[in-house]
Amino acid sequence: MALDLTISQLLLTRDAAGPRVAGQSAGVTPALAEAALQVAARYGAPPVAALFVVDLSPGTVAVVRTAVTPSPGFYFLLLSRPLYGLLGDPFEVADRYPPLWAARGDLPTLEWPPEPLPRRTVAQILDAFHAGDMPWLLGGAQALLDGGRLVFESDAAEESRLRRLWLLLPDRSRAELRPATFAPNLDLDFHATVTPAPAAVPANHLSADMTRDYPEGRYEFALQVAVESNDQAALDRLFARRTSTDVLRFALTAVGVATAAALVVKLAF
Repeated sequence: MALDLTISQLLLTRDAAGPRVAGQSAGVTPALAEAALQVAARYGAPPVAALFVVDLSPGTVAVVRTAVTPSPGFYFLLLSRPLYGLLGDPFEVADRYPPLWAARGDLPTLEWPPEPLPRRTVAQILDAFHAGDMPWLLGGAQALLDGGRLVFESDAAEESRLRRLWLLLPDRSRAELRPATFAPNLDLDFHATVTPAPAAVPANHLSADMTRDYPEGRYEFALQVAVESNDQAALDRLFARRTSTDVLRFALTAVGVATAAALVVKLAF
């Protein structure tokens, strides 16, 4: 079955009455439009321009840009889950298709070119480390892989920071985790969120200081070794590693196959 490379657009504006649909592609179903409206309502009025990722349905992932001027709005790029799973980089997706804030009514359906994203290099990872806050980046990557969630307190969007963090994550993890470069609240439960100081950091969420002090894990250590030794092959293997979900799925499949085989043998005798 061919991979669906189409990307639908959905533009919401927001006023005192709340969010409403201002433009959309033909592929946006009423259910998806309603789900997007609910996301916008829970997010609230955008105080700054930001980017975040949400699941709109079991089969649809949305990369969302917000705007404050000329009027508050949300620009959704809707990708099939298999396509987003192969890409996993919301920042690259958003860069490829800038928001059409002035558009209204019918919007064209976009299409991702039939080519993968370029592989990440040792030089790119070094640049991310040199850009600053290396302990937070490494601790954040390990914490996310261990199932934690990150909260970085700021009144401004931190897109560069989360871009660097996403650069360090394995391919499959990038496709499964959901970042927000800014959110006015924690209602949408992103995996890594920049937000104003919450009244309390929820359970299983790590503040910036907690992230910097996060215990070194195997992935973080292996990543540093690969970069410091300029070992691109080792870096490629790290980025291609399975997630814990993959391992569990494989284990359950193996158990199922073994059970089925045992049943066949029993029935045969």
